[in-house]
Amino acid sequence: MNGEFYPPTEDSALLVKCALENIQNEDSVLDVGTGSGYVASKIKEKCFKIVGSDINSQACTHAKKNNVDVIRSNLMDAFRKNSFDMVLFNPPYLPEDGHKFEEWFEIATVGGETGREIIESFLDDLKRVLTHKGCALLLASTESGISEIEAYANEKGFNINVVAEDTYYVEKLVVFRITHY
Repeated sequence: MNGEFYPPTEDSALLVKCALENIQNEDSVLDVGTGSGYVASKIKEKCFKIVGSDINSQACTHAKKNNVDVIRSNLMDAFRKNSFDMVLFNPPYLPEDGHKFEEWFEIATVGGETGREIIESFLDDLKRVLTHKGCALLLASTESGISEIEAYANEKGFNINVVAEDTYYVEKLVVFRITHY
């Protein structure tokens, strides 16, 4: 990667808003794909502990400059079982459309052929790191298929509900609250 990372935009602000509405003082929180550390930095005073993870080393460096504890990791690979009361994720959710971008931008925004591949990998591992009474907040777009994400989460044994939505240009952004059955 060339020293670039995805800057916070309206999707990041929507996730922060939802996190602040759902977080508890005693929560241990993971911000997956923390990027600049924007989301983590906005909520760190409201929880017991927050750590960010990102696959991009430059993003990790920038998050540390924002006083966010961060670990370089692919999604949640670096974390132990039952480690977090809340997991936040603003994933790469755009489908591949044949356009070519700089590598860092593609990694930060393109979620695979359908836009759901990274989201599905996240859901595949979420039960492992989430405490039994915990929840995850996942941001998604109509570009990646809202009903398909809901169906996949249900298949993986989760309750999933939309807790916020907003429309930007041609896409609708939603934040899902995901809990164990």
